[in-house]
Amino acid sequence: AVRSVLLYGCETWPLRVEDTRKLLVFDRRCLRNIACIYWVHWVSNSEVRRRVLGNDSKSVDEVVNLHRLRWLGHVLRMPEHELPRRAMLTSVGDGWKKVRGSQTKTWHQCLKSLNSSLSHVGRCKLLGWGPRDYRNQ
Repeated sequence: AVRSVLLYGCETWPLRVEDTRKLLVFDRRCLRNIACIYWVHWVSNSEVRRRVLGNDSKSVDEVVNLHRLRWLGHVLRMPEHELPRRAMLTSVGDGWKKVRGSQTKTWHQCLKSLNSSLSHVGRCKLLGWGPRDYRNQ
């Protein structure tokens, strides 16, 4: 139940590396509290996850990626006029400025990096994801 609340709506989050790390730390802490396993017990995180969630347990970042892929499938099957489909292929406005020192990452960029990490599976070309992306639209 803790994971479902933690990951509610995660398919649309543009997660930075530090956000993913914080989610992993929180998830590990919750699982260790549930199993009453503390740092002095010297039990690996994968073993804690297996004890609490079972053999087919996945880490938080894997679950987020699965949710993103599932949502991407829904969005790509939507008609062109639907809001999520339009939002996926829109660019950031020209007048938009990045906050100094922060990492700018959009949902579209997260999905592109996820798509490139899946390139070992085989070549895949997604609609609107050419070499110039969404900049010319």
